[in-house]
Amino acid sequence: MKFIQLTKITPLILLINIIYADNLLSEIKKDSIIKMFCKESVKSEFKKNNFKYEESIGEDVCNCYLKNISKNVTHQESISKCKLKKFKKI
Repeated sequence: MKFIQLTKITPLILLINIIYADNLLSEIKKDSIIKMFCKESVKSEFKKNNFKYEESIGEDVCNCYLKNISKNVTHQESISKCKLKKFKKI
């Protein structure tokens, strides 16, 4: 009896897992593409202003940016906050 009940709910569980995994994977890909462009932007800005660029700087600024964007902070406001925060540390 329990086996029959298990076979009834197994497809539902599998479907939920597949949908969740697809959404999670697309989020990861989206964030990594955004982060890649963000790092290049930070790097070029540092070079343009004759500052020494370190990979950790780009990582910190872009992590901050993604965190703010996920909290529905606007693009421009997020960039400003994260750059200012990092420049204060330098």
